[in-house]
Amino acid sequence: MKNITHVFFLVFGILNGQFLFSQATDFFKSGVIEFERKQNIMATFNYDPSIQNYVNKTGSEIYTSFFTLTLDPDQAIYQFGRNNGLFNQFPEMPADVNTIYHNFRDTKKIVQKNINGKVYSIVEENRKILWKLTEEKKVIAGYECRRANGLIFDSIYVVAFFSEKFIPKIGPESFDGLPGLILGITIPSEHISWFAIKVTPMEIQQKIVPPSVAKEISFTDYQKMVETSFLKIPKFGMTLYKRALL
Repeated sequence: MKNITHVFFLVFGILNGQFLFSQATDFFKSGVIEFERKQNIMATFNYDPSIQNYVNKTGSEIYTSFFTLTLDPDQAIYQFGRNNGLFNQFPEMPADVNTIYHNFRDTKKIVQKNINGKVYSIVEENRKILWKLTEEKKVIAGYECRRANGLIFDSIYVVAFFSEKFIPKIGPESFDGLPGLILGITIPSEHISWFAIKVTPMEIQQKIVPPSVAKEISFTDYQKMVETSFLKIPKFGMTLYKRALL
């Protein structure tokens, strides 16, 4: 009887271990995620007639671009991929082609932003997001995500959808701080969104090269710099300032 019991628990232990292992392998550890970023240019610039002229010429008020987030267990990089055609694009705005690098081993994060033709590296970014989890669910790129509402810069409302199937707790741009990877972000007041449209898991890790460090600047000094650069611009200064901070 003891032998039977011993065999039963041995088999149960093996099967249970296999089950737990299969659950663990369900988690996304390495691969590439493609994000589509959309912005309603007309709404962003308060339907200004000068913007309308541009929209009439290009045939679209939606400014669309694509970014990739490449992940492996030790690091990740988010970077510009492509535009949605030459005739569907608004002229480049501040911080339109950001690059964000994460080193999970030492929790280092490098945020690179292009402002007026110059690239700045913000090695330590002080972005704090106040998140509140909800029970709402949404499927994005085949993954069930949970909704969270947040505030950035004390007053800008953000809606995020994250999946716990991904080990890195990051997201597009500089958004993070949720118990999973963010696959969707919407900022209603800024008329802009980022949503994953394709997820490609890969067993072979992708080569991730950290960006070369450009002009280093603290987030505080960066914020002062863009404030000085953009807030003095008539009519669109505040819009450009907020875009530079996103």
